[in-house]
Amino acid sequence: MITERQRQILNLIVSLYAKDHTPIGSKSLLDSIQASSATIRNDMKALENLGLIQKEHSSSGRVPSVSGYKYFVENVIKLDQFSQNDLFKVMKAFDGELYRLTDLFETGAKILSELTGLTSFVLNVPQKDQELVSFEMVMLDSHSVLAVITLGTGEVRTNQFILPKSMTEADIGVFTNLVKERMVGKKVIDIHYILRTEIPQIVQRYFKVTSEVLGLFESIFSDLFVEHLTVAGRKNIFDYATDNLGELYKLFSDDQRMLQEIRELTNNDEMRAVKFENDEKYMKNLTIISQKFVIPYRGLGTLTVVGPVEMDYQRTLSTLDLVAKVITMKLSDYYRYLDGNHYEISK
Repeated sequence: MITERQRQILNLIVSLYAKDHTPIGSKSLLDSIQASSATIRNDMKALENLGLIQKEHSSSGRVPSVSGYKYFVENVIKLDQFSQNDLFKVMKAFDGELYRLTDLFETGAKILSELTGLTSFVLNVPQKDQELVSFEMVMLDSHSVLAVITLGTGEVRTNQFILPKSMTEADIGVFTNLVKERMVGKKVIDIHYILRTEIPQIVQRYFKVTSEVLGLFESIFSDLFVEHLTVAGRKNIFDYATDNLGELYKLFSDDQRMLQEIRELTNNDEMRAVKFENDEKYMKNLTIISQKFVIPYRGLGTLTVVGPVEMDYQRTLSTLDLVAKVITMKLSDYYRYLDGNHYEISK
């Protein structure tokens, strides 16, 4: 346990170091702490013995340790302490009509990265928990067909393909009805099972060349099992990362690996998670922070930022919380729009 004065000293060291990135000495704290310089030095020594602050080189000042940052995040931060300027910037970023779910996510990732200076990510409801709510196939010409898949969150995925030689336009109608009967209204995780078990048997009843039809199922629905990650400020990580840059570049260029990292961090019921990567090979001395947000009546999405251990946690966490609340508010408007018999416009 630490005393109240030691808590105040730790808070000041974290806050001052976040602004100037220079070691903090006892004299820097005199104006804010009601105690003598000797008393402050003794408290700083006690915090150092606890591993919450540490010396940097030969300087007499102290800087926060990873444990100190962790204590600060878990015990000190108040999430409603965002500036009016940040609030204005977030509201302005979301101003106007956003007709697609991807527009909302891209806007969220962009403003989060701009305000924090960090690499930011936005994830939808986990793909396995999404529901297929509609499926249509549209003949574009005598050879080309467009498949349109709509998920429960409003996300639309399209796939254009050339009609197999063995299939007629009437076969496309049969194909569409099979999907509607067997797969619409099911979760993605269940659809994966249906495609492997039920569909091969059913296709034999309705089509002569089953291999082409099964190949079409595979082509249309393979993307359904892949999560999409929205990223902003991807290169920002290299403004503060110093170790293993080659491996770090590979990691941050691979959306599926980053998705796995984020899902592992947020695979619990907590709305917020902070992971200090002190020993991890590729992200040593970096911190991953995730904040879940409500996708009304659909589930939870996730905002994530990756930055240096010595980031400004008060501002970063407050900004994450602010953006999460605004996205949820905008999603409520978005779903009212969809429920009014409108449709998401896809690229």
